[in-house]
Amino acid sequence: MASFGYKVIDSSRAELEPIVASALALGSPVEVGLYTGDGDAFAFLEGALRGSGLPVVVHLDHRRLSLFGLGQREAALREQLGQAVRLGARYVITHCSPYPMTVRRERQAEVLTHLLGGLKVAVAACADHALGLHIENTYHDIPFYRSLFQAAASAGLDEVGFCFDIGHAKVWSTHTLAEWMALLRDIDQDGRRIHFHLHANGGFQDDHLSFLTADHLGLSAADAFTAPGDYYQALAQIAEAFPSSLAVFEVPASEAIENRTHVLGRIAA
Repeated sequence: MASFGYKVIDSSRAELEPIVASALALGSPVEVGLYTGDGDAFAFLEGALRGSGLPVVVHLDHRRLSLFGLGQREAALREQLGQAVRLGARYVITHCSPYPMTVRRERQAEVLTHLLGGLKVAVAACADHALGLHIENTYHDIPFYRSLFQAAASAGLDEVGFCFDIGHAKVWSTHTLAEWMALLRDIDQDGRRIHFHLHANGGFQDDHLSFLTADHLGLSAADAFTAPGDYYQALAQIAEAFPSSLAVFEVPASEAIENRTHVLGRIAA
């Protein structure tokens, strides 16, 4: 299951080295979050990943470079896209907004207009760098993302993909994983690429727990979100339904390697 990989942050070379070494040995994907601007960490990642043949993805600094208001930060966007190219990335990921937006029905058309403006800026800049773009689910539910991708299609932005974060869906959604999977199948049938962020939480906040820790806390069993299966059945279902998609574990670096081994072992069993 080479599609299961690691999410790393450009923060500490010492923390990065064993994870990247594991990815290189396994041929697994690596997603790099460009969040801190640590030069030594970035130089290591560039040297290790560029030309490695690994599937590399970059997560933009969504606190500054989300879609909302992106037109005012195009220079910073292009700077990070240049860094993504230096890492050998296939595509980049960002959020709709750094904070929740209004859920009032009378404002939704206005919200979509703002987001489409940023999306057009992002798509054009990504095209100039030969990079794809994925939008990650955060504070909104399924109808919102259906509306967003319908608006993108109407605007001719057919190349935009979706990053499904399973932990975000559990915390900030009222829908089940089965209902999210239906959305993902529709997005896939529309020809859009899908990327996955995998981690666990207790349903109260975005904890980004490893599945090792989730086991210890009793959070891997079937619940209202994953039912009728448990988390491992859910991950197996994702792997089976979307075999060409990349899926990365967004978990603490200290547990990253053991977590991947543990999850793949449980899925195989």
